[in-house]
Amino acid sequence: MKRVFLFVMVVLMATTAVQAQKMRVMSFNVRNCKGMDNKFDFDRTASVINEAKPTFVAVQELDSMTTRNNHYVLGELARRTGYNDYYAPTINFRGGKYGIGVLSKEKALSVERYPLPCRREPRAMIVVEFKSCYLICTHLSLNKEDQLSSVKIIRGVVEKLQKPVFVVGDINAKPETQTITAFKEFMEVLSDSTQFTYNSVKPSRCIDYVFGCGARFVKPRTTVVDNREASDHRPLYVDLKMKRKKR
Repeated sequence: MKRVFLFVMVVLMATTAVQAQKMRVMSFNVRNCKGMDNKFDFDRTASVINEAKPTFVAVQELDSMTTRNNHYVLGELARRTGYNDYYAPTINFRGGKYGIGVLSKEKALSVERYPLPCRREPRAMIVVEFKSCYLICTHLSLNKEDQLSSVKIIRGVVEKLQKPVFVVGDINAKPETQTITAFKEFMEVLSDSTQFTYNSVKPSRCIDYVFGCGARFVKPRTTVVDNREASDHRPLYVDLKMKRKKR
């Protein structure tokens, strides 16, 4: 009887045990590494990331080999930070591409790109799979209808994923909007939307976010980096513990 009891306890512990993983998830609209002084400076932008030391960074507004600066911008940041880089172009621009991307300490298991609607210019999301989670980076349209259509597409992708998911990026929507309400139907807002991210000189609104689902996120704590030179957005990151039940 004692052995049976011990066996049952071991099984219960194995099925209900929780793994806690510390991580720092960052969003940074880098404005193509063009600072508020209108100078391109990869070192300045990379130093913000190096000081924060995030686990993952969702990066928006990135040129790739355009005549504007003739650089693969995400690659320049990766080289200066030592991170792995994953890029998703959204439009053809000045002889090259323009888009979004992800930087990560960990190498990805898979990368997919999904187009999103925008009546002014195409948008997209990049879905990067890691061992413990997925990170989705996006930069939504300024138009409310486009945003709501995009959230539906994002939800359809997220609900098929079998690991915890973070959706991170420049959403171009304030906390009280229908867009953020739509996100809240299937995700938790992990970043503190009372901390403003735009514009960098005199922040007056929050339009950059970290969302999460598929796990228990313990004590998420938001930091908006007080940097007004590197971009027109202030970067933000969320520190948290992610607890996921073993199956």
